[in-house]
Amino acid sequence: MTYFQLILLYCFRQLNGERSIYSAFHILKGKKSSQSIQDSHLFQLQPFFLSLPNLSRDYFDEKVTGLEEHQFILLSEESKAVLTEKGEAALNQPAAFFPSNMNGLVYGDRSIVFWRRLNLLVQVLSNMNHKELSYYPVQRSRNVQDWIKRFLKGVADRERLAAGLFKELHDILNDLDQEEDPSILVYRLTGFQDYGLTEVQTAEKMNLTGEEYRFRFLNLLHGLLSKIDQHKDKYIILSYLSTVSSKQRNLTLSTAKTYDLYSQGYSIEDISRIRKLKVNTVEDHLIEIILTHNHLDTDCFIPAAELKKAASVMKELGTRRLKPIKDRLPHLTYFQIRIAIAKAGGKNGSPARA
Repeated sequence: MTYFQLILLYCFRQLNGERSIYSAFHILKGKKSSQSIQDSHLFQLQPFFLSLPNLSRDYFDEKVTGLEEHQFILLSEESKAVLTEKGEAALNQPAAFFPSNMNGLVYGDRSIVFWRRLNLLVQVLSNMNHKELSYYPVQRSRNVQDWIKRFLKGVADRERLAAGLFKELHDILNDLDQEEDPSILVYRLTGFQDYGLTEVQTAEKMNLTGEEYRFRFLNLLHGLLSKIDQHKDKYIILSYLSTVSSKQRNLTLSTAKTYDLYSQGYSIEDISRIRKLKVNTVEDHLIEIILTHNHLDTDCFIPAAELKKAASVMKELGTRRLKPIKDRLPHLTYFQIRIAIAKAGGKNGSPARA
């Protein structure tokens, strides 16, 4: 079994046969849809959101087929997967690495930007220190290159900047409370006349499969970002590199626009009319907002007493499927039940570790 298949087993166990296998596919790719974001929250798959943006459907299907053929999962006609005893046993092997610091919903896009900026800045400062002006930039993105140029324009003492960046990197990699080897990142940094290794080369050097290296690298990056956010005064340069502008963090663009209108006091029907969207679509957006901003007051949609009833039914039935809950609470609308599910979030149990 490959490491990726181990991740798939974990995703399928979390989905618990309540979503098709392609819910996991869209989460891994980081599809910016309300449904994928909602599923990430509801089934506690936030770590893996946007972990494999280049994942192909064919490769995904091939690995799922392998799991089925070797009897790790049972696959229904509706493409819903349930783990067999063999699958559960494989997932519970103590040697399996679980990316405990990953949170793709929080750090996914941001970690990509942070890594590209960091990688290029290290290269630029290293070459500056050696008075080298001609070299091939390790990051080809024009946005990243322009950002670094703007950043450096505001820096008078670049030697001091280089020393400060080195110290912050050294300190944070030593302070990071995790099992990861800092070489996972350091091997890929580029300096003067010394290009960093590629992802594949680093995996080979560290005797890891490409798939496991990918998740270990993201685990390290997300761990760094978490530490930076906790100690911005200590990691000033890294904090600046990691800052990204976002009107509404962790919301899809369309949902953010709905949130703006809702925050101004507009009703669901008003937003539907103003934005020329179906009421169901606006409701989807509100569910996403509730999941991302759990403090949102929902009393205007469903009374607190009914919310408790729905939570009790979910716990009793052991499911978050709409129809079984609706059968028990027919007086509630599907939207109200979805709010109850969203408010429950991960409270019905923490995710099992691989």
